[in-house]
Amino acid sequence: MLRESRTNTPRRAVSRTARAGGPAAHGSERRIVTALCYDLVGSTDLLHVMDIEDYQDLMSAFQESSRQSIASHSGVMQHEAGDGGVALFPIDLDAKDAASLAIRAGLAIVDGCKRVGQERGRDDLRVRVGIATSAALIRDMERESWLQEPVTGAALAMAARLQVIAEPNSVLVSEETRNLAGRSHAFVFQGSKTLKGFSAPEKVWRALGHKMEVDRFYAYGRLGGPFINRESELNTIARTWDGVLAGRGASLIIEGDAGIGKSRLLREIRRRTRDRRSKLFFFQCLPGGLRSTLHPLLHSFPGSTTRNGEMGVTASDVATLFGRNGIEDKEAIDVFAYLLGAEGRNQSLANDNPKAIREKAHRALLRTLEAVCRSGPVVVAVEDIHWIDPTSRDLLGEAARLVGEFPIFLVLTSRRGSPAEWLDAANPLRLSLRPLDSDETRRAIRAKWPEHRLARLPELFEVAERISGGVPLFIEEICQWASQDAEADEASLSESMKPVHLSAFESILDARLQHLGPAREVARAAAAAGTQVTLPLLRVLLPDFSKKAIASAADTLCETGFLTRVRAPGRIAYGFRHVLIQETIYNALLRKQRQVLHRRLFGAVGQNRGMAAWIDTGALAEHAERAGLLENAVELLIAAGKESSSRSAMIEARQYLEHALRLCSQLGEGRPVETLQLAALTALGPILTGLVGLNSPPARKLYEDGVEIARRQPMDEQSKWFPIYWGWWFTGSNFRVMHDRALEVQAMLARADDPEIQLQVNHCIWAIDFNLGRHRETQEAIKAGLALYDEQTAKRSRTEFGGHDAKVCALGQFALSLWLTGQTKASDAALSKMIAFVDRIAHAPSKAHSLDTEAVSAFYRDDFERLTEVAERMAHFATKHEMQSLSGLSLLFGGWAEAHRGNLANGHQTFQDGLSLLKQLGAVIDLPIYLYMHAMMLGRSNEYAAAIEVADEAIDRAEATHHSYWLAELHRCRAVLLAQAGEETNRVVVDLRAAIEIAERQGAKALLQRASRSVRELDLVGKL
Repeated sequence: MLRESRTNTPRRAVSRTARAGGPAAHGSERRIVTALCYDLVGSTDLLHVMDIEDYQDLMSAFQESSRQSIASHSGVMQHEAGDGGVALFPIDLDAKDAASLAIRAGLAIVDGCKRVGQERGRDDLRVRVGIATSAALIRDMERESWLQEPVTGAALAMAARLQVIAEPNSVLVSEETRNLAGRSHAFVFQGSKTLKGFSAPEKVWRALGHKMEVDRFYAYGRLGGPFINRESELNTIARTWDGVLAGRGASLIIEGDAGIGKSRLLREIRRRTRDRRSKLFFFQCLPGGLRSTLHPLLHSFPGSTTRNGEMGVTASDVATLFGRNGIEDKEAIDVFAYLLGAEGRNQSLANDNPKAIREKAHRALLRTLEAVCRSGPVVVAVEDIHWIDPTSRDLLGEAARLVGEFPIFLVLTSRRGSPAEWLDAANPLRLSLRPLDSDETRRAIRAKWPEHRLARLPELFEVAERISGGVPLFIEEICQWASQDAEADEASLSESMKPVHLSAFESILDARLQHLGPAREVARAAAAAGTQVTLPLLRVLLPDFSKKAIASAADTLCETGFLTRVRAPGRIAYGFRHVLIQETIYNALLRKQRQVLHRRLFGAVGQNRGMAAWIDTGALAEHAERAGLLENAVELLIAAGKESSSRSAMIEARQYLEHALRLCSQLGEGRPVETLQLAALTALGPILTGLVGLNSPPARKLYEDGVEIARRQPMDEQSKWFPIYWGWWFTGSNFRVMHDRALEVQAMLARADDPEIQLQVNHCIWAIDFNLGRHRETQEAIKAGLALYDEQTAKRSRTEFGGHDAKVCALGQFALSLWLTGQTKASDAALSKMIAFVDRIAHAPSKAHSLDTEAVSAFYRDDFERLTEVAERMAHFATKHEMQSLSGLSLLFGGWAEAHRGNLANGHQTFQDGLSLLKQLGAVIDLPIYLYMHAMMLGRSNEYAAAIEVADEAIDRAEATHHSYWLAELHRCRAVLLAQAGEETNRVVVDLRAAIEIAERQGAKALLQRASRSVRELDLVGKL
């Protein structure tokens, strides 16, 4: 994400230490120098046919243009003749930068010469340029005088010789110059030439164009030529940018078919905003990245890898990159490091639920946008959002919504027809690019057509126009083909339309590749590899090719515009200059050819992830699937799902795991397949319950299917699938069903040796038996579970089973059950132990669980002062850890306490706000208790009819869900309300009798005492 674009600022080379006793000891030093020589073609002939004053004006204009071209690319004129000159590129430049800038200057001299000739009506004004690089001896290292002092080296002489043999309006470079600038420019090999004054032949290259970066802004062959049919779009962009400069941020989507020119338009935006923006951020969404979390941001880091050789970043990498762009907010950096899965990330965020993580990510994004805009307007470009992953999509949608508040120009590109409704809320401006019409297509073909084939252009216009369909990329490929193929004519071009199984574009690409010999197979292998490939990986894919042959073929593919060199630390990598080229070459492969290539890649990278660090687990799974290795693919998809889940990328995790299950269905039947299915279901279950809902039909079906499969496994493996049984229990439709399932699991796993499993089985039992009002069973299960508790094991189990620590839950449930059964002192002791333990382990969800228990304990005892204090701590903790459900509970219990401490109206309203929030969040598992509280407050307000209605609902709800432990108190509550409302005594007696019977059956002495006290207060002792 936060990688700012490169500029032309020269980098200072590290000074080399002079050798003792060498020339440097006398004030000289070795340096790499790049020299440029240029000369007009036939300038003497021009002098004979032009008026001398006109000739002088022409020469002055040409030299002024040439000097400007050199100076604008950091070059310095050393010598200037009437019709030519010599320039050197400063020694304080990095050698690669000097070579690249010299070539750009040379190409600019050619363009300037053409322009000057056109302005003065001289279409015969042409220039030759030669560029060479060599080691040189610089006598005086003072910057002001180094050009005036002798420079001893071969660069000057070789540049002069290359200029002499160059074709008119071309730039020839030496082998050394080409090697230095190979990543930034495209070249065509001109052969080995014998140069005057040099004993050995020199390999000579013609410079074609500047690639600048590996992103598609600077793709080969797309810089030159005018914009055609884009004036309206450019005017819209200019107006939008003016608004951004005035402080009105804007979002823009550029839509169009592949190859229509979206990247070219992005590059023009980049160029036109350069002078007035403070920063530019570019993100590239990649094919196959739909499930790869934050991959546009991850790929903007400079090639970091994790310990196992896969692509990844460290928390330090994230902090460094963010800091470089003015973002110092630690919380924001922590959140992005967590989402990226960075090594050394803040693991405390793993305690938050996905919804809380999403909210934190949105706030982190807001603070990030604020930080990057402090120094002025910013351009953010995101290309190919039709391949965006869900996490990036969510953040980008939020960014689009926010940019109006900042001086930010957010530019997105997408293929036509790709769904982008997630951006509708931001109301972005949309530009839809259409193909060029007939006249525009002809203009584009003429601008791109090779000069040496201009005579054949008229006869090829009609077929070239028909095949291209007005798509700029297709036009470019046709023109490239015409440049390469000496036999190109209308018949051979029309031949491209004959095969019915290939598109015209496929045929054109294949025709171009046919002339490249072995490079064709290298292009096919690279297409199967995906977005990026290296020479070692190509050797794996093409074992019959030599290392030299592959390297030569890769160079050829770069020089002819199929590939670009990718900047990657420590390696030479290649990527296709347009993804449509990669897709087309790949789709033309036979299925068996693809399978062989994917199988070779998977075999090599699966054994050594460092061979292709950019291929993440999900991408490797895709290669395995395409290789036909479905079992391997399923295993990797499960691993990728777990990786995504570990950083709260739940949608991506769900996609990986559901795809794993789909592949399992293709593997047939049997234990090996069922083992894979269970592994996928185990990982998917918690994700599905979190995304869709605990009691949702998909979650219930998942666990029911899982248990059906698990029951078929051998007994000695049953404990391995305990998470499936846990989820099956957890998603029971009511407490009675959950209780029966818990007992079934207990019986099935009675012989399991794993203490943690036995603990969690007891966890199931005490949680359910408490709600059923079975206090003896509850307390026995708690004691058995606590005896099995291991704190180290619990660190893992907290996440897998219930989201909170089992000991905290056990002590809290124990305290509540003991109080209900009349053991007040023992309850106090258990509550104190719980509070001390949860504070020691510092696990946020467990602390939230303990606060809820504290509040319920104070609620039971009518300790309104303590309940107020607990509710305040709840609210503070909820705000700190962004726990909305805990915030709802703080309002609910705080309101209850306030209503009983003298402010009934305010307290009741606060309670209702809390209950409303809990219902909204779907966190009302104790709804009968909350309805009881609501009914009691309505009764205190003398709203008896409404209160009785709510009490009826509470009892119906408790009986339907078997939420029984408070049922005695619910009946007592309704009896009191009925008496206060003046209802018949029989109805009151029925409820009180039920309250007493339920309390006695449960052994709930505290509730029995309350019911008995109400009987006395209502003077009904003799009627029960």
